[in-house]
Amino acid sequence: VSLVVQRLTVDEFGVKRQALGVVANVLQAFQADPRPSTAGWAASLVYEHGAVAPLVALLDVHDADVLRVALHASGGVLAAGEQLARSSRGGVCSNPFTLPFAEAFGVEKLEELQQHPNPAVGRRAAALLDRYFGGVGDAMDASEDAAAADGCAFTGGGEGREPRAVYVF
Repeated sequence: VSLVVQRLTVDEFGVKRQALGVVANVLQAFQADPRPSTAGWAASLVYEHGAVAPLVALLDVHDADVLRVALHASGGVLAAGEQLARSSRGGVCSNPFTLPFAEAFGVEKLEELQQHPNPAVGRRAAALLDRYFGGVGDAMDASEDAAAADGCAFTGGGEGREPRAVYVF
């Protein structure tokens, strides 16, 4: 995983596209597994190898196909974090992936993508903002407050709720 994440960061655009497809497919494969811990584990693995910031960086590209996959992968990580939060300490924990996403300027990029010329990209960006960041206000402050207040740690979790797809460029 670390080699793939490294490709998201340092290689030419074509290689980044392929690496993005690998990350999205890894998340998708684990989300499709019916065992409750696999999607959270996959998202944690992707997170631990530093994929959140490179995923967010790909939300700046002008290729609608890449944006679609980057939004899906970002949604997969955020969905798994939501499931981890629900399954930990009686469901009182916050999503462990919203703060790193916000710190990488993901919220701002999602806000910008709502105006994208491709309506599917705009709708997906709006859906992610609404679902994981409340759609309004300073999402980063809200994520920081929740993370500081709950004191939760995550080591695994549950399945995501993203649509099933395999990405090939």
